[in-house]
Formats: sequence, C-alpha cells, structure tokens
Amino acid sequence: MSQPAPSSADLPTTGPKTDGVQTAPVPTTSPPESLLPDTLARRTMRLSLIEGGFATVFINWTSGSVLTGYALHLGATPTALGLIASVPLLGQAVSPLAAWLVGRRGRRKGVAVATAVTGRGLWVLAAALPILPVPAEARTALLVALVALSSVFIAANGALWTAWMGDVVPWKERGRYFGLRTGVLGIIGTGANLLAGAWLDKVASPLSFQVVLLTATVSGLLAALILTRHDEPPLTSARLHMRHAFSLPLSDQGFRRLLVFAVYWTFAVLLASPFVLPYFLNHLHMSFVQVAIWSAVSAASALVLAPAWGRLADRVGNRPVLAVATFMAGTLLPLSWMLAAPGRLWPIWISGFLDALVWSAINPGIFNLSLATTPRENRAAFIAVFSALTGVAGFTGGLVSGPLLELYRALSPAVAGWTAYHSLFATSAVLRMLAWTLLRRVPETGAWRTRDLLNWANLERISLPRPPLRWPAGLRRRPGRR
Repeated sequence: MSQPAPSSADLPTTGPKTDGVQTAPVPTTSPPESLLPDTLARRTMRLSLIEGGFATVFINWTSGSVLTGYALHLGATPTALGLIASVPLLGQAVSPLAAWLVGRRGRRKGVAVATAVTGRGLWVLAAALPILPVPAEARTALLVALVALSSVFIAANGALWTAWMGDVVPWKERGRYFGLRTGVLGIIGTGANLLAGAWLDKVASPLSFQVVLLTATVSGLLAALILTRHDEPPLTSARLHMRHAFSLPLSDQGFRRLLVFAVYWTFAVLLASPFVLPYFLNHLHMSFVQVAIWSAVSAASALVLAPAWGRLADRVGNRPVLAVATFMAGTLLPLSWMLAAPGRLWPIWISGFLDALVWSAINPGIFNLSLATTPRENRAAFIAVFSALTGVAGFTGGLVSGPLLELYRALSPAVAGWTAYHSLFATSAVLRMLAWTLLRRVPETGAWRTRDLLNWANLERISLPRPPLRWPAGLRRRPGRR
C-alpha cells in the first residue's frame, strides 16, 4: 500500500455528481504520467509481475495456514496466535525511518533490495526453531520475535515499493494494471497454497513446515534479485529531517482523512482475521488441502473480479468502490464463516468467492486512494506514515483479539452452534459495516457518490469495453521488440 492520482478523470460529464462535502483542495489538472520513459516503465511493469510471483510464494508460505499450522505445532496459545498475525503490522511503524533514509541517500533501489533480503532471509532461523537447543515453551515466543523482526524490514520494503511503483505506473492505468497483477499473483498463490497443503498433509511435522519455510525463503530472495533489475525513476522529494518525515504527511488534511478511515478499518479487520484460519483448522476440522482449496476458490474468483473492479474504479473512482466493498466485508463475509459447522463446509466454499469479491476491490482501492491523496513530492514519507499508523492500528487489533476471544469463551451463551469464534466475528463485522461512513470526506477528484454507484440506471451507462482478463495494451510486447 500496499498503496497519486484520481482514477476517474475520464468520467463522462453526464455521470453522477460527486459527493457534496467539503474536502481538501485537490488538483484540477490530470497528474503527470510515469516518471520513466515509456519503454522503461513498461519493462519495469512486466518485471514487477515476475518479481511479484516469487514474492507471492514467499508471502503465502510464511503466513496464512502455513504459519498458523506451524505456530500450533509449536504450542501457540490464542494470545500468541493473535500476536503472530498482528506483529507484522507493528513492523510498519518503522517505515518512516526507511523513507528518511531514502531521502538522505537519494535512491530507493538499494534500500528496497537490502530490506527485502534481510527480512526474507531471517525466515531461515524460523525454520530452524524445532532443532534449536531452547526449551519447547520458548519456541513460540522466539517465533513471534522472528516474525516481528522480519516484518520491520519487509514493511520498510513495502512502503518503498509502493512509492516506487506509484512513480512508474501511469495514473490512468493503475486500476487495470494492479487489478491484472492481483489476478495473476492470485493464480500463483493458488498453486503455491495447493502444493503446500498437499505437502503438509502428507509429511510429518516439523519437517514438513521446515521444508516449506526454507523454500519460501529462497523464493523471496529470488524476488529481491529481480527487484535489482527494475528501473528506478528519479526522486522528486527534497531531503527531510526525521521529524518532518512524520509531521509533513500529518499536516495534509486530505491525507489525514484517509488515515482515519484506514486506521479504523485495519483495527476492525484485525479483530477477527487472526482467528479465521484457526477457526477453519481447529473448529471446523478442515485439512490443509481443504484450506488450500478454499484459497484456490478465492484466487480463481479474484482472477476475474480484480480486473473488473479495477476497471470500475477507473470509471467511478476508488472511494465508492471501497464503500460498497467494505460494507460487504462486514456483512456477507463474516456471515458465511458463521453459517459453517463441522461437517457442513458449503458456506466456507461460498466464502472463498466472497473473500475474492471484497478483497480484490478493497486492497487495490486503498492502494490507489493512498496514491491519490499523496503528492509525488515526498511521496515516500506519506506512504511510510500511512504504513506506520495503519500498522500500529492492526497490531492493536490483533493484540486485543486473543484476550477478547478468551473473554468470549468465558461468556459465550449456551446456544448450540454458537462459539467464542462467532462472537469475535460478529464484533468485527459490526465495526467493518460502519467503515464506509469515514470514506465520505476522503478527497478524490471525479469520484461518484456511493448512492449513484448503487443506482442500476447509472451502472448501465458505465462502459467497460474490454474483457476483464485482457492483457493491458501497454504491457504487450510490440512487433520486433525483444
């Protein structure tokens, strides 16, 4: 965010009106295109798809069901599970330091590659935990510490990558490009999840987890190697003192409004998300292969939905798309989890589609809106502060989620089929449902009102001329180009 320019400047003048709220001043002219020459920009965009594939394998095999299963094997408690899910977000708090360092050096690539190599290489130690000469009860604490330390470097890399790609991808193509990238990486992630799930179900622990984690580390380092081949646009920011790296972004009214939404949203999501996979594995008794199939359903759906959402956001703006998607993430998605029961998994398969439906709109939407509310000058500082504050919010949500689950276990009503998990999901659902109200004051040039997006007559006037899976013209190699 990961995470500028409005993406709906090509709206027809006969379209719906924008929200009638007072917002911070925004540019009335179209933002400039990529800061790189077109040939280099297209080359870097293609490389980013390849780099993202290797990075996706690393991410999927060091998080999700793999990390949850590994933590449970090491004897993690609910509080430890909440910490493991949330400490990566706390690592984002150091992102402004990375932005300040880049400002001092005047280059992004070296710092981005160094943080990627360090953060991913640390997972060798995580894989070695079962054979280290330490007490068994200390291994979970060491895993939490390693996840936290690795996340410091990975979060810094993510903030730098976001600002970097924001300068590379032409603003009018962001919805299509990142929608395509989400879909492609979803396919790769699906294959990785299925492979890991089959391996973990057939091979005994801890060897099964160790092989997956070590392979993930190699994949992450290969992604960092490909990152060295990316072309880097010139920095447009002036050198900032450390305190200005924090104060400058917070002085921008439009950016602050987005921060309020993002901080609230991240907290609401992290109240439940650390325990979705434990709910699948422990309560519903799903196997790792079944969890991988659920991920496959989500990824296959995202392949179609992500480019379609991206094209819609390019037409109507990211803000109304986010409002609709976050509301669905607070209603349909938690409901599908809670309708499931051991031996009754059909709602989980539906939730795989719903997961793709909401997150293929939310993740690119927040990413693009964060670019739309930050100036090119000193963008790295803005994105770093965004990453830091949302990270602290997510960590707080995850930190609260474990004790809250324990509290609900003590207070859960004696109702058949209702557990502490259901109470936790319901709490998060209510908070998620209200997030759209904080989006109304976020500035975005040309964005439709949410009510106009929900008006079917207006939807019929939206022209999305190309099929959602068509490769963007700018990324296709031209005849004679090697």
